[in-house]
Amino acid sequence: MDDEAIEAATEKHGKDLVTSVAYCAFEASGNPDDPEYRFWVNLFLKLSKKDHVGWA
Repeated sequence: MDDEAIEAATEKHGKDLVTSVAYCAFEASGNPDDPEYRFWVNLFLKLSKKDHVGWA
């Protein structure tokens, strides 16, 4: 599921995975109770932690 969502996000917003997923989170309602919003935010957090190397 994550791979399909990432692919859809990058097709819509460009090649950078983390930024594309962040845009999808912004496009969702912004309501923390909305499952779509939570999905995109959680996926963004997972990807941003994965790419993080060091604290800077």
